[in-house]
Amino acid sequence: MGTPTIEHAEAGKTGWVGHFHRAKGWVVAVAGVGAVLSGLVGYYTTYKTVAGKPETSATVTPPAAAAVNPLSVAVLPFSNLTGDPAQSYVADGLTASVTADLARIRDAFIVNVATAAAAVKDKSATAQQVGRELGVRFVLQGSVQRSSDTLRISAQLADTQSNAQLWTETFEGRSNDLFALQDQVTTRIGNSIGREMVIVSARDSQMQKGSTPKVADLMLRAMALRLNPRTPDFFPKVQAAWRDVLALEPNNPSAMSALAASLGLQAQYFSHTLAPAAREPQFQESRRLALAAKLIDPDNALVYVALAMYAEAHDDYPGQLQASETYLALSPKEPLAHNLLGHTLAFGGQYEKARDLLLKGIALDPKHPIDQLAFNLGWVSFMMGDDDACIGYFRRVVENNPTFFDAHGWMAMAYTRKGDAPRAKEAAEALMKVDPKRSFQTRRKPMASAPPDYRKFYDEVYLPVGRKAGVVA
Repeated sequence: MGTPTIEHAEAGKTGWVGHFHRAKGWVVAVAGVGAVLSGLVGYYTTYKTVAGKPETSATVTPPAAAAVNPLSVAVLPFSNLTGDPAQSYVADGLTASVTADLARIRDAFIVNVATAAAAVKDKSATAQQVGRELGVRFVLQGSVQRSSDTLRISAQLADTQSNAQLWTETFEGRSNDLFALQDQVTTRIGNSIGREMVIVSARDSQMQKGSTPKVADLMLRAMALRLNPRTPDFFPKVQAAWRDVLALEPNNPSAMSALAASLGLQAQYFSHTLAPAAREPQFQESRRLALAAKLIDPDNALVYVALAMYAEAHDDYPGQLQASETYLALSPKEPLAHNLLGHTLAFGGQYEKARDLLLKGIALDPKHPIDQLAFNLGWVSFMMGDDDACIGYFRRVVENNPTFFDAHGWMAMAYTRKGDAPRAKEAAEALMKVDPKRSFQTRRKPMASAPPDYRKFYDEVYLPVGRKAGVVA
């Protein structure tokens, strides 16, 4: 049987969630999460201290709104709208699958299926009523319809405090491989509502900032900042937010790993925003924080982003590859993990494998693809000689973030290779405006430890085309 194709109908906001390991019982997740929710290992522990949590599904006591974990959700049973009671197994299976997938969100609070079903059995309950009864901030509900061999699955996320619908999505796919369809749908749902939960909760935290914020609230604000485009002021803002957390809780491994990753990424790929003398000390701080976080939480995925950046900057391709592979192993549903390994494989000359990984990363969150995925797809496309695809990806990057100067440089090179001198000149001029220090000239230089395929590309393609385009000395 073939893998079903899901067509994503645009119906509202979506987002992402990273990877996880499943916990038993009531369900609190315990593994790494990736870009937005990654680094939450200490979040729920902190939140329990300031808010408390129900210990079992049989003793749920509705807490006050201020005491509800902002990353808590109940999945209500999906409705069977097929008209055939015998098809109810599809809706039941999807409910269980979505709940299990969300249960992997690190330190989120997910109500089990039986408890959620009991809260709405034989009555029409609003999101606010369900929230009060179960002590959760969000409610996810959905339905399943079947037409011949096609399934249509709808899902909605509601805010239990305002009763407002925050997000809605419809998925369609062939039902000849139900398990593959369920896996794709639940991944998309998890990625979508994870982003929405962080945005809403961080916004509420900011509205209450008149009082001294708790660690949990500071972490929400830091995570929300990481959803912004990587403009020149992106890294300082994110790093300041994580330092605020560490000022109150110095051994918080989530904040340590998130800060380490941010420091490493800035030092390696946004070094033009740093004073030259600050770059190496920043790498050293990044590595120190990452290793300290790893001692406390060995499964913290973001640790390996920092270690990969450090290895890449210090001529250690094997170390970069190992760290990138570990990140993906810990976070198989995280787009950034696919991006990091795809980027690393491209440096190793494994262009087709890199492209496949990057495309899988896009598929995990197609409505909010991160700039880095599109950039690396453009880069790999150039290496594979597909200039049209290269230009298409880089245009997408600069439309979203005009300051992403590497994209302008590679577009200039792709247009040059196509023989389109006017557009090549336009892209080169755009590069100069956002990269006055000419940082692009030293980008993507191969390490001595890198495999020979990439070094050959650099010498035989990159340098000649870059010089002809006027973007490389």
